[in-house]
Amino acid sequence: MNDQRRAPAYLDEIRSLMRQVISSDDPSVPAAAVLAALHDHLEAEDFATSLYLLWGVLGESEWLSGQAEQAAREWLALDHRDREAVRAYYDHWLYDVCGYERGSR
Repeated sequence: MNDQRRAPAYLDEIRSLMRQVISSDDPSVPAAAVLAALHDHLEAEDFATSLYLLWGVLGESEWLSGQAEQAAREWLALDHRDREAVRAYYDHWLYDVCGYERGSR
């Protein structure tokens, strides 16, 4: 189901940073900027914490930094008004790729 809510405004800033991840030789620099941009939104915005956790791992883990470009491309392709698609993106990247343990639902 496509929930047609407006995408949060902070995503405009994040989009620019994701483009920098794609074009950067070192994704840790724009990943740190993603974390900084998200800091004020962690408690107020849906999925901001998930994005923060994801980029904390992708930016700091040498093993995962090679996947940062793919994660950024997929994130940019998301319709952020489609809550189920966004949830599926985070489920894949946080649990399947980064190895976070799934909580009981």
